[in-house]
Amino acid sequence: MSNIHATAIIEPGAEMGPGCVIGPYSYIGAHVKMGANNILHSNVVIDGHTTLGDDNEIFPFAVLGKISQDLKFDKSWITYSVIGSHNVIREYVTVNAASIEGETTRVGDHCLLLSYSHIAHDCILGDHVIVSCDSKLAGHVTMEDHAILNAKSGVVQFVRIGKHAFVGGFNKVAKDILPFCIADGSPSVIRAVNKIGLERSGFGPEQISQITDAYKVIIRSGKTAQEAVTILEERYPDSPEVREMTQFMQSSKTGLARPRKRAAGT
Repeated sequence: MSNIHATAIIEPGAEMGPGCVIGPYSYIGAHVKMGANNILHSNVVIDGHTTLGDDNEIFPFAVLGKISQDLKFDKSWITYSVIGSHNVIREYVTVNAASIEGETTRVGDHCLLLSYSHIAHDCILGDHVIVSCDSKLAGHVTMEDHAILNAKSGVVQFVRIGKHAFVGGFNKVAKDILPFCIADGSPSVIRAVNKIGLERSGFGPEQISQITDAYKVIIRSGKTAQEAVTILEERYPDSPEVREMTQFMQSSKTGLARPRKRAAGT
């Protein structure tokens, strides 16, 4: 049995698993599919072709699954939002449906979306992602597993933030952030390895040492992308973390957020 407040509106056709709590003045649209044990505090809106997993907690004034804000979007198109399980979605968060017919905006499992954050059309968030207060993702942004974006940062369209990356607050993120690294600034640049974050996530000293060396070769050595890949493939043929970094670099469409080269004498 679910606990639905008398003032909540559940449109005919909506599907809801057992054990859900739907708070006052919340709205669930006709095409929404919701799993078990979800908690919606007051004034939550879930609409569109949205699928929600189990055990999510959604706080007041969050709006999930509404149509894309992309001006190219055609309202006759059917697009989707898929949100996984065990997520916490705080006040005034918005997650928009995809902007391309048949496509999906995705949020994984165990994510934390803090107040006033915005997940635009066609974004892909992995598992254990944190988007901090008032940070905004433009369309088609990818945040991979365990990535963290700090408060009041903005991410430009099509940018990727790699696994276990940590991006500082008040950043403008216009290029890809390498996995396992820290980025900061406006524009945001890759500055160091996320050593403390990796230790907290259970990475061992040898893994962190290899990641640090790969960071130096890719970001600090001045080598071309192909030269860096050749060096690292020879040096660490069996390291999944180094392979993750080189493959991420090779597949980058925006380029990596490299620090600017210093002028001679500075």
